[in-house]
Amino acid sequence: MRTSKSSRDASEWPLWQTAAAFIFVTASLYAFPVTSALTPACPTAFWNFGDSLTDTGSVVNAFPQCPQCDPESSPYGDSFFGRPAKRFSNGRVVPDFFALAFFKPLLQPYIQAGAFDYRFGANFASAGTTASNDTTQNPLFLPFQISEFVRLKRSAASEKSQLFCAQFLPYLPFDDSYSKGLYTIEIGGNDILNAVLLKNMTAAQITGQVIPAAMANIAKGIETLYNNGARQFLFFNLPNAGCSTIVVTLLGSILPTDASGCVIPINLLDQAYNAALNGTIASARTQYPSASFTIFNYYAANEEILNNPTQYGFNPNLTKTACCGAPGVGNLNYNPLVTCGKTGSTKCSNPEEYVNWDGIHFTEAFYRVISKFALNGQFTDTGFNYTANCFLNFNRFGPDATFDSTYPATCKVTFT
Repeated sequence: MRTSKSSRDASEWPLWQTAAAFIFVTASLYAFPVTSALTPACPTAFWNFGDSLTDTGSVVNAFPQCPQCDPESSPYGDSFFGRPAKRFSNGRVVPDFFALAFFKPLLQPYIQAGAFDYRFGANFASAGTTASNDTTQNPLFLPFQISEFVRLKRSAASEKSQLFCAQFLPYLPFDDSYSKGLYTIEIGGNDILNAVLLKNMTAAQITGQVIPAAMANIAKGIETLYNNGARQFLFFNLPNAGCSTIVVTLLGSILPTDASGCVIPINLLDQAYNAALNGTIASARTQYPSASFTIFNYYAANEEILNNPTQYGFNPNLTKTACCGAPGVGNLNYNPLVTCGKTGSTKCSNPEEYVNWDGIHFTEAFYRVISKFALNGQFTDTGFNYTANCFLNFNRFGPDATFDSTYPATCKVTFT
């Protein structure tokens, strides 16, 4: 009979620590039902790296006065948390849905003050970051995020060896969280948009300089993570930003567009990035045969939703319109001078029908669909189905779920 990870670790502690841990674990199991891992591929922890699409608080915690920290303003977070929750959405983002599917606490940002809970991994994603060496908007780019993962691992090992750190043991990563964790990496969109919107770089410069630099950092990141125990990787390539509200609004009138109104040159750059990522991962598969690498085709999944919106609950007339924003520029409710959460902006009454939340980021409804795709193995190059193999369910995915109803028995360790 397999011994649970929590019980196994507790057996190695002094008696008084074991008793305290028993109370903690019992409460945790009440709040978070345990899933059965039918295969070694079912992760026991999650380590996420990326930008604002998966940030759950790092940028706000690191730069509380930053100009892009709109998530601390209402109506961000309203749909699930009932208040701003440091996420660039009206509610949950992909790491949140992954945690819910595996009956885990919400994945906490690594950069934070106060209480922490890294038993089941951590989130290093930070808004505005890049895969390349461009730190125009945020210095916490991919190499920094991965270096912080290494720092966390070393710090946790050090704390576990120190007598006076015993009180923190129940909140530190389990020993197998590294080798049995799922390493999700979603980054690169800012590399393209920074180069186009902020640096006025040509397509040739982006494909010849920016994208290769991003791939070099991704390859190095894989090496570092692998050397620190990572064996299971899930990469998200770039969605078609040429169809995003901000790009259509700012560039749709000056660059070529397709029949659906998407900006062709931006989508071509995203495709170039994704092709390069395919090559980088192909090389990694050869170099690290004992690891598994999956690519989720975010571009194709996004395209599927935009082409068949009603099938996924979206209004076909609103696929490029921002739910939260302000008029004044174009006709998609995105005004770069009056962004969501600022005075003069308004929120739509039916965010479940919108793909785009604030002109740049997606709605909780969109992330819900994307998460199901990824967990079901849809739009992935390996087709591995976590839902079937790991006994997942999406009972707590619905729009009626709230933070308080989903986590009724938790305390400070899951705060957002």
